[in-house]
Amino acid sequence: MNHHIRRGRDTFIRIRAFGIEFPEDFPAGSPHEEQMLEISAVVDGIERAAGEQASGFGETRFEYRGKGTNRIKLRDCLEDVSTIADTLAYSIEGIDLLFKIPNNLSDAALIALAAAFIERAEPYKDKFIRYGLKTTFIADLQAAKQAFEDSLTAPESASEAQVEATAKLDPLVRRGMVARNILNGLMKIKYKTNSARMRAWQSAAHIDRDNKDDDDDSNTPSA
Repeated sequence: MNHHIRRGRDTFIRIRAFGIEFPEDFPAGSPHEEQMLEISAVVDGIERAAGEQASGFGETRFEYRGKGTNRIKLRDCLEDVSTIADTLAYSIEGIDLLFKIPNNLSDAALIALAAAFIERAEPYKDKFIRYGLKTTFIADLQAAKQAFEDSLTAPESASEAQVEATAKLDPLVRRGMVARNILNGLMKIKYKTNSARMRAWQSAAHIDRDNKDDDDDSNTPSA
């Protein structure tokens, strides 16, 4: 949640609290009540969207960590095969060249290399096992490759959910500012002869500013 959204939310929360404190000033069916209900709905919407946004951030971090873990597991499987191939090269000339692992592989290149290792290892399966690899090493390599492939789409999905939640916040703040500005006009008339209540309203409805470029306290529908 950025400063723009946070300032709007804080203002709307104060306005809602003002309405709860002085319910007699927002009689049922009046424009005052209508706009106060709008403020309350906006606050609820912002809190929901902010929660979804925070969840998206957390899920993205979690999914990227999962991707990294799966990449390491796949790389470990490949390195085990490559190590045994280097050993077998003393009896099977050139086998080590079939199982070399280049540096700085992209995700796609790592997956392609794993597929190649799986295909190339099959004719030498018994020898790899005899030299120390598990009897399931090809299946293990296939499983590690699949897990890594599956993890590549998860961070993208989590990021999309986060972006969608973030996109809901700006329209909510604009809605809240429209209601706040309408209420501001209504309260100026309602509290024209009640300076104490007017000061309380102004305190509730003010918008914090970080600098001179922040949004002004005008009657435009933006924060």
